[in-house]
Amino acid sequence: MIKRRSLAVIGTALFFAGGPAMAQDPSPGVARSTNFLALSPDAIVTVRPLDNTRANLALKQRFATALKQRAVQIGESARYVLNFETEVDQTARRGAASLGTIAANNRESEVRVNVWASGRDSVLRGRVDDQPDRGTLRYVLTVTLDDDRTGQRLWQGEASYAGAPADEAATLAAMASVLAEQFGQTVRQKNFRIE
Repeated sequence: MIKRRSLAVIGTALFFAGGPAMAQDPSPGVARSTNFLALSPDAIVTVRPLDNTRANLALKQRFATALKQRAVQIGESARYVLNFETEVDQTARRGAASLGTIAANNRESEVRVNVWASGRDSVLRGRVDDQPDRGTLRYVLTVTLDDDRTGQRLWQGEASYAGAPADEAATLAAMASVLAEQFGQTVRQKNFRIE
């Protein structure tokens, strides 16, 4: 009986400790990257979109400019290729996902802790009332740096942004700048907001 009560107390403490802390400053943007192998300082990089839409061709220029500012040499038909692709997911709606519920039951008490849900209060997302409406769009930008001769991956990064900004091209360009700052580095998670 003591073990069951301690589990209930732990579950309740976790809810109150995790909820408000996560809800204080939710950032709609998240970027992360992994560096596998260092790139030589004199290496030349080609920026290549995996889809040649007009928006991606403009984004190619944004990447090239941002990388040049970081002293990365940019050229056409180089050995090292920075590939990128964009995605706009219109199915990310509030209340659409739930990771699970932790429950502890005994004769005297019952505790239910919602671990994660996008439309209800939960441990990881905090109180729904404390969060701004993120809209129905989720932008994703995925980038890889590969050696075109060997096929070896040197670096990869991904940024996502949840919300409904007015300009898709400007949102993706801002995300490209965030990933360019992480080029050649391992960054577990960087939260950001586009103003």
